[in-house]
Amino acid sequence: MKMDTKTKNNEGLSPTPKHKGNMGKWIVRALFLLALLLVAKFVIMPKMKARQDVPPPAATRTMVVKTVHLSSQTLEFTRNYTARITDDGRTTVSARLNTTIAKVYFSEGDIVKAGDVLALLDTQDVRSEVSRAKAAVTKIEADIEFFEKQIIIDRTLYEGGAIPKTALDDNERKLKGLLASIAQQESGLKLSQQKLGYGKIYAPVPGRIQKVYISKGEQVAPGKPVVEIVGGINYKAVITIPERDMNNVMPGNIAYIQMPNGSSWAGIIDKIYPALDERTHTGTVDVRLSTEVSQAFFAGSMTQASLVFAKYENVLAVPTQSIFNRNGLTGVFIALDGIARWMPVALGTSNGNQTIIERGLRSGDAVITTPYPALNEGVKISVSKGVKP
Repeated sequence: MKMDTKTKNNEGLSPTPKHKGNMGKWIVRALFLLALLLVAKFVIMPKMKARQDVPPPAATRTMVVKTVHLSSQTLEFTRNYTARITDDGRTTVSARLNTTIAKVYFSEGDIVKAGDVLALLDTQDVRSEVSRAKAAVTKIEADIEFFEKQIIIDRTLYEGGAIPKTALDDNERKLKGLLASIAQQESGLKLSQQKLGYGKIYAPVPGRIQKVYISKGEQVAPGKPVVEIVGGINYKAVITIPERDMNNVMPGNIAYIQMPNGSSWAGIIDKIYPALDERTHTGTVDVRLSTEVSQAFFAGSMTQASLVFAKYENVLAVPTQSIFNRNGLTGVFIALDGIARWMPVALGTSNGNQTIIERGLRSGDAVITTPYPALNEGVKISVSKGVKP
């Protein structure tokens, strides 16, 4: 009996298998609740807060937009190409005397006209040569005059028997010799006078001085370069155009040439070359520059040229980005009393940046140019800035 009582007491002190199972379930439940709390804190609560921060739908908030106020304008459609600034060729002017430089009138970069005196040579020796030739011609002319008169006298004396025929013949031979001599002397005088004209070196073509090779007092000889001239006071812009665009190019078309300072100058196409480049299949046109514009460029420099292919007078045009498609219709939104209003339109020609409006808008309409995808009829708007084109 004692043994049984002890055994029962020991059994009462140890947990039964049933009690052990219940305790494990409580531990699992506690861990599960803890996991839920962690998920709620680090996942669900941040998402709920983010939802609270989301702005209201576009339809319920005011959109800030920009507009342009339409007015009739002249619209030019252009395309951009590369242009090369060229001259009319290079001309080297050389000396034609063996002498020294007396004076130089121009420096590099100066503009000259055809016929301007570029340099003056020392012609003292040539002037002396001219003086000697003139003196020789004058003496021979006097001798010719003497013998012409003497022959007249000799013929009278010969006919009267006062002098022999040989005396008359001798004077006639001397006259022939003098006539031949004066022809030679006059030719020499003309040559000397021509050489005297070489003392002034003239510009054969208009243009700009590229290089001055001489200075005052320097010795020169025939053939020695004195000045190099870049031909043409007015340069030209040679524009290369793809074959696909050549059919739209006409003489007289406007071409805007980009200046070195970033501005543009409007010229016209004055020459179209008839043949395409066989290798690149490109055409070439020339635009003659004004004197003032030419002075802003260096011959051989590159620039951009915009050719006008179409010109429309008194049209309404909008930025292409302001055009929308809604429910199969094409239109724009205009700003009216703080509300975006949908205006279906008929489109005309476009150059990519600007599109002509043929119907649907009037001069003075404030077209919204901000391309919001959510922009719709009735949306509240605030115009930040109005720009008149």
